[in-house]
Amino acid sequence: MDAPPLERLEPWLAGVMQKLEPRERGRLSRKIGKALRDANARRIRDNVQPDGSPMEPRKPKADKRGRLRRRKGRMFPKTALARNLKVRTSADEVEIAFTPRISGTASVHHFGLTAPVDPKIPNSIEIRYPARRLLGFAPDDIEAIDKAVMDHMSG
Repeated sequence: MDAPPLERLEPWLAGVMQKLEPRERGRLSRKIGKALRDANARRIRDNVQPDGSPMEPRKPKADKRGRLRRRKGRMFPKTALARNLKVRTSADEVEIAFTPRISGTASVHHFGLTAPVDPKIPNSIEIRYPARRLLGFAPDDIEAIDKAVMDHMSG
């Protein structure tokens, strides 16, 4: 059985990182983090999960006459913005996380949890949202990491 792409990349990347000074490792970590943040933000905007499958669409909403209408646009318009999707790096690690303001909504959708429809309204009905993976590794992310490392090493 073949190892997942990330596990094949890890020994090579660890070897490259060991040869660098801590300050250079930090710079490289920031480049990798930015590449991963951009890739995840692109998938969130396109409503695609990291494995390449489309996210489960929203349920149709009824208009005032009771007819069902399709919702247009993206599901998470503000979630993919750089100000809401932060990269934290050190010389040894890269972390991509949502800001505290967005993290509650993101975790409900990412894990498929139960939450109120409108948290501002007291006694709002609660529903279970379908799991929509927002963050994760895709096969293209391995290429993005590889490109960030090569750009850093050449420049």
